[in-house]
Amino acid sequence: MDAVELWAAVQLTALGGDTEGLLGAAAAAGLHLRQIEPLPGGFAARCAAWHYLPLAGLARRRRVRLRVTRRRGLWFRLRPLARRAGLWVGLAVFLPLLLWARGLVWAVEYPGMTPGQEARAAAALRTVGLEPGAQVTQALLTAGEYALLEGGEFAWASVNFFGGRLTVEAAPARDAPEIFSGNLQGLKASAAGVVTEINLKSGTPLVTPGATVAEGQTLIGTSRTERDGTLIYQPAAGSVLARFEWSAAHTQPLDSQSPALTGEADTRRVIRWAGRELVLPFGPGEDSGELAITRHIQPDLWGLPLPFSVEETTYYQQQPAELRYSDETALALARLACLQALEEEYPDAQLVAQRENVQRTADAVHYDVVYTVIADIAR
Repeated sequence: MDAVELWAAVQLTALGGDTEGLLGAAAAAGLHLRQIEPLPGGFAARCAAWHYLPLAGLARRRRVRLRVTRRRGLWFRLRPLARRAGLWVGLAVFLPLLLWARGLVWAVEYPGMTPGQEARAAAALRTVGLEPGAQVTQALLTAGEYALLEGGEFAWASVNFFGGRLTVEAAPARDAPEIFSGNLQGLKASAAGVVTEINLKSGTPLVTPGATVAEGQTLIGTSRTERDGTLIYQPAAGSVLARFEWSAAHTQPLDSQSPALTGEADTRRVIRWAGRELVLPFGPGEDSGELAITRHIQPDLWGLPLPFSVEETTYYQQQPAELRYSDETALALARLACLQALEEEYPDAQLVAQRENVQRTADAVHYDVVYTVIADIAR
């Protein structure tokens, strides 16, 4: 198939009259006929569609009857569409709308970030309105950079936008060096125990490893005497690790009331596009008081991201329920409570040994424990 047939060509028959003269006149006039086949009383051929009208004029002079048997080419397929006014109106509206939509966020990229960093960066940008479907301005990009830096996770951030693509780049912040100010009154022992290690940063150590100290005893002082008797004052700073005993107690009831899921849930969706919101009339309101889990979705069409976002909140219905713990579960909860209390008071504690005392009654488990730990007692 050549270019003529690809665009517009007709297949015709010529019968009666002076068909041989028609062929000669067509050749003389530059009307190229192709695939000429003889027929009883005439011939069949093909020609370009724009040659048909001049050929028909020549045929009338020679009393030849022309008849189009088939139309071929893209022109004859597209011509019916030209008669549909709605198609052209839609095209005239779509093109300006597409150019305007270049100012909306179609896709967001986070080069060099881990999945966790991407999620936290996206949450920070949503607080200022930067998300798929947002209409971008320079002020909004600047606000997004400040939002990324406010969390303290990133030391440097850059938010750029071009052609519907939002590119978010950030460098993670490094831990600042620890700066100690020291204690001008000295560091004292928060518990009685046996010193195992001293890490001095400033001041004068008043105890040595292996020494037994009492609660409230000064461990690191703020002054020392030179050989000539001169007193030099320094703030006390450092840590003193000691082995000591720490006790805790907890009573865990066997019966408890807590909210339980009923198995039913409702969903509420908010569509955001170009600074506008559309709340779909499904699901409860924000103040329903139920367990709510929110996720943000960017729809796509066959892999092409669309310039709007959907905030989907699922509300899980709950109702109060009576729970009855077994003795083993209640004891495990009591142990957990005591360990949490130890961690709160001595976050660096290393557990060496423990002595437990468990008493069970009809409605509760009473748990007492004495931990032997190694921890920093300098306060």
